[in-house]
Order: sequence, then C-alpha cells, then structure tokens
Amino acid sequence: MYLKKFKPLLAISILFFSLLLNACKNESKETKEEEKKEQKSSLTFKERAKRAVEAKLKINASEKYDIQIHKEYIDRDTLEDAVILVNREQWAFERTEKNGNNDFAKKVGFTGPYNNVFVYLGKYDKFISTPTVGSSAESPLKVDFEVITTPSQKDFYVNYRIRNSVYRNYYTVRKDRVFLTFNCPVFDKIGEPKPEAYSIQHRDSPVRLAKDIALYHGKIPNYNPAEIQNINKYSPEKIIPTDELYVFFIFDEKTMSYVTPMVNDEKGNEE
Repeated sequence: MYLKKFKPLLAISILFFSLLLNACKNESKETKEEEKKEQKSSLTFKERAKRAVEAKLKINASEKYDIQIHKEYIDRDTLEDAVILVNREQWAFERTEKNGNNDFAKKVGFTGPYNNVFVYLGKYDKFISTPTVGSSAESPLKVDFEVITTPSQKDFYVNYRIRNSVYRNYYTVRKDRVFLTFNCPVFDKIGEPKPEAYSIQHRDSPVRLAKDIALYHGKIPNYNPAEIQNINKYSPEKIIPTDELYVFFIFDEKTMSYVTPMVNDEKGNEE
C-alpha cells in the first residue's frame, strides 16, 4: 500500500537527480571549454604554432629548432592562413653524433627527416601537418605562394636541398586538407662537369582553369666546378632557360596531382 504511494515520488526523485547531474556535467564541460578558449586567446600565434609543432614532432623542451611563419591568404575565405616551416638542425647533429655516423652525414649534407611543413587554416582554426620533407638539415626550406591550380585561391611550393641538388614540392589546399600535387628538380649534379638545371614555368592553359607546369632545360651562367668549395651548399644565382622542353604536366583534379598527358606540344595542349 505505502510502496505504491511512494513509487511515483521515487521516480520523480530519480528523474530530478538525473537532470541535476547532467546539468552539472554540462556546466563543468562548458567551464573547461571556456578555460581552454581563454588559455588559447592568451597565447600569441607563434606560441600556438610552436605547441602544435612540438606535439606533432615530439620535440622536447631542450631542443633548439628554427620555425618560420609565412602568413598568406591561401584558401577562398577572408581569414588569414599561414605556412609554417620547421628546421631541426641541432637535432640532426645530435642524432648523427649519437649514432656514430657524423662523418658520413657531413658528406651527404646531413640529409634526413629534418625539415617539416605545417599549414594553418584560419577558417578551421587548425594546424595541419604534412609528410616530413627528407632534406638537408643545413638548408632550411624556402616557400613561395602563387595562384596555380585554381584562380580562386593560392597554392604554395617549397624548395628543399638534397646534397648537391635542389628539388621542389607543390602543395594545394582543398577544404581542410593539404595535398602534395607535384615534385620536380630545380638543379642537380652540382660539382660535375655538366650539371642539370631547369627553368620551371607555370603557364596559363587555354582549356584548363589550372596552370600547366613545364620544365625546360636551363643553363647555369659562369658555372665552374673547380671554384665550388662545397657542393652541398652551392646554389646558382640564376638559371637561364633554353627553348628545349624537358617535360610537361597538367593538373588532374580527380587525383589532386600533376600528371603527364599522352602527347605534348610546345603550346602545352593535349592531343
């Protein structure tokens, strides 16, 4: 009899305490999120970038590394973005010394996983890592921005060094993803009698929104291998293009990469 009377009260009490508990949990969650926002807003952009880089690369507090921030409007919104270049020269020296192969590492220009590219997208307020650029620790990456794959936003490309050569990676952004679209040499075989050099041209296409990429053979003026003191650090002041086309590429939106068409002509059209 009494149990029947108390059953509705018991159910109401349980419901009341459940609602109270959920309210407390939500309030606690909101408080933590507000604290995180306040903490984030108190940091400079460089401090935030360093936190993201150190967390991803597992960099300890004692390591000294170089971080370069290049701000630019990359995607289609009006919020500022950035490309962040990281060079870990100190870690490279310490790593090779520890492994006992310092002489070999020096010979090959301390080439290894010592340079990284990160992209910050303002729209998503997030830092995006890309695969490590295996290259010389003694030569930090260099970045340039240009409209290439679509007229409505900017792409960027990064030059990196491997021993006596320099290569270039091209990147493009779609939504919150970064794609490596193309890779090519800039120059190679420095120190040899006949080095290889290329004039890389981004050409407007009469049939595609994306620019085509053409590599022409180039010449290094005043090149004298006998005067080069260190082939792992030499860079020509300029590369003079020739009329000799080496290879030609068009952008494939489906694969988000540059590919070679079946047939090329000097005008950059497909047959």
